[in-house]
Amino acid sequence: MLTDLIKKIDENTEVIDYAVSKYFAKRLGVKDVKTIDALGTDGNLTFGQKINIFCDIMPLTKIDNAKFKVYSKINSEILQNDEFLAHPHSLSNLKSYSPFLFNTYLISNEISTAKEKLIFAIQQLADDVVRLTDEYIKKPKIYYNKNVGITLPQ
Repeated sequence: MLTDLIKKIDENTEVIDYAVSKYFAKRLGVKDVKTIDALGTDGNLTFGQKINIFCDIMPLTKIDNAKFKVYSKINSEILQNDEFLAHPHSLSNLKSYSPFLFNTYLISNEISTAKEKLIFAIQQLADDVVRLTDEYIKKPKIYYNKNVGITLPQ
């Protein structure tokens, strides 16, 4: 079950990372996505740094911003820790996110154990962040300002 979760997060992170990098490249007028990665310290812009920049420049709702930030932290804790599967209580490190995840993604009580609930909620978050990334990149939200009229996010 944990192996499937790690695989799903790894696949979704690749999709999100590429989409965000492609978006940044387009905004900067650069054709190569690898140029975006080179903008970070030591020539490596990490996934977490990309998500932080994305959250800063996009007009995200508070809940969507939280979803991106929690996903980024879960990604770094799971994928950056090579010994995640080796520890019998590897999910205990992620329990700090469980109130947010349970309140956001658990509607019914069909899932019985806390471990299953956490895994289910993380999987839902992963899918949601992929969907939100695509949604915000393709169709940015339009805001109305009575002093200026309709404005697009910068």
